[in-house]
Amino acid sequence: MNKWILIAICSAIVMLTMLGCSSNRTAPDTRVIEPYNGITTKVAILPLKSMDTQSRYIEKILTVRDLEYAFASHPKYILMPMDEIAEAFKQTGFKDVEDLEPEDLKEISDDIKGDVMITGSITMIRPDEFAIAMKLYSARTSELRQLNFNVSKMKEARWKTLDERLIGELDSFISTEVDKIFNIALNYFAANNYPEAEKSLQMAMGLNPDLKDADYYLGATYYKMGKTDLAIQSLEKSIAKDPNHQQSLFMLAEIYEKSNQPLKRLGIMEKMASLNNDEELWLVIGNLYVEQKNIPKAEAALKEAVKIDPEYAIAQSRLALLLYDEGRYNDAIPYLEFVFDRFPENDLISRRLAVSYQRTNRLDDAIGKYELLIKNNPQNTQAYLSAANLYRIKASEVTDPKLIAEINQKAIATMNELKKVQPANALAYLNLATIYMSQSKFAEVETNANLARQNDPTLYLPLVYLATVSQNKGTTEYNRFADLEQKAAKAVGKQANQLKKDRDNAKNAALTHFRKAAEHLNSAVSLTTETESINDINNRLNTINKLISQVSGY
Repeated sequence: MNKWILIAICSAIVMLTMLGCSSNRTAPDTRVIEPYNGITTKVAILPLKSMDTQSRYIEKILTVRDLEYAFASHPKYILMPMDEIAEAFKQTGFKDVEDLEPEDLKEISDDIKGDVMITGSITMIRPDEFAIAMKLYSARTSELRQLNFNVSKMKEARWKTLDERLIGELDSFISTEVDKIFNIALNYFAANNYPEAEKSLQMAMGLNPDLKDADYYLGATYYKMGKTDLAIQSLEKSIAKDPNHQQSLFMLAEIYEKSNQPLKRLGIMEKMASLNNDEELWLVIGNLYVEQKNIPKAEAALKEAVKIDPEYAIAQSRLALLLYDEGRYNDAIPYLEFVFDRFPENDLISRRLAVSYQRTNRLDDAIGKYELLIKNNPQNTQAYLSAANLYRIKASEVTDPKLIAEINQKAIATMNELKKVQPANALAYLNLATIYMSQSKFAEVETNANLARQNDPTLYLPLVYLATVSQNKGTTEYNRFADLEQKAAKAVGKQANQLKKDRDNAKNAALTHFRKAAEHLNSAVSLTTETESINDINNRLNTINKLISQVSGY
């Protein structure tokens, strides 16, 4: 051979070798790799099969460099050493990767401990483009997927295709696998097999830490297993990812309740109430804060309920009573008025409103409201009673006798109006007896107390009033007795005898009235269970008994 030809051939070989090495040399890897803390997936790629001679070049490049480069920027995958996998495959006795069935792939994956098995073949389409046919098999779920794509002989284009098609399809494959594992976990959960549900959930979450609803179900699984601390951690993670996750919020609130963590429970309940604009839940929260003696929080919660539904009378009432109990009468009045307008027969609300008006010097406003109610509804018993009560309160706060008489007369007129529409209303007569008692009009007191008793024998206060009238009569007779005793001591003859007779009659009358008073009080004490009333009656009885003893001693 001509030496120049030999030199030219050798030079060409050297150049081709240099070009080959240059074209396939790995460039410095400057890709940014995101950190990954989940479960890694071990990928085993079985020996790729070249379908023609020209494809061996691409098979070699893929095996030696390209596949490792493609996986290097995806830390959630571990590409198992391909030379070791090739040797392990050789030991299995299988000859052709294209003949492998799913059960064969399962057997191989069990041997080499891989999570995903990949088989593939390469076919030349044209000198600069090759077709790759792959199968992806999951050892975790037995899923099998076909993958076809073409690669270029140019390395940059080939790398891009591997990243987009192989890694992209692998991502999709794992995502489907995660969904299947998650569904398996849910089936275990529904079947009350919580240990297996826990395992599957941890696997699914390890593969996809952002898996929707997984933290909730893991928390629910721990809760069912009695692992409260772990349940709380998982549910708090769920809420951190999705602050509006209703199921997590509800379950966490339940756990906090059962584990006696009221403040944390209330915090979760506030989130739920805000999220759902739930006025009823805000009411519950307000009541719970009252139990915790956290009045500012209770007030805020109740105001949220009223803000959502201004017609929510229960929340309005609870807020009204809360403010009233705190002595904030001005603040309580608007809420008390709201509830009173809708439930004027509610004695507790009407009395609280009356007191609030009184404490804020607005008795006339209260009276005007009750009079309007009476005008609009003449059968509104409570309006009559409340108006009369306010008149009595107003009378007690002035000192001018004339003005006192005028105000009391208005109270009497109000009760007389009630008697017209409800002649058998015992409270009308009782209120009249009370007003007349303040005026020391004992005859009227006795008349109305007896009428109150006739219409309602269960009332104890009319008996107290009747006892007071009897005591007053007895005192009058006793004073007359004392006066006659002095006069009889100085008189003589017939005058002395008459005075002594009158004296004895006065004494007997006094005893009769005092004993009648004691009888009324003994009857009254049997009709009440109120401690304060019982103590008052017993004190009156002690006084009466002393008077009886004193008169009897003469």
